[in-house]
Amino acid sequence: MSVDRGVKSLHEHNKSLLYSNRPKFKEDIRENIYIDKVRNDGLNYEKIKESELKKVLAQIKMKAKREFIKELKILGISIIITLIFLFYLKSYLDQCFTISS
Repeated sequence: MSVDRGVKSLHEHNKSLLYSNRPKFKEDIRENIYIDKVRNDGLNYEKIKESELKKVLAQIKMKAKREFIKELKILGISIIITLIFLFYLKSYLDQCFTISS
């Protein structure tokens, strides 16, 4: 004696109503994201002078150059320390494994 409940069973119907089975996005939002016009709903930025812009860009470039030079110095120091350690290790291993006659 089976009871016919239609196309879906009650269990399947309740399962389809769970939050995890709901669609993640609305179906009616299909606007094209590539629009040729400029949007004006953002923040209003105040206009700055060209001289101030160049000054700020020059400061940013100087900071970047200083940071790059600092990183090169750290790299050079670490390479020198590594070479010193390797020469010390080589001489130590040569002393340990030399065959004395």
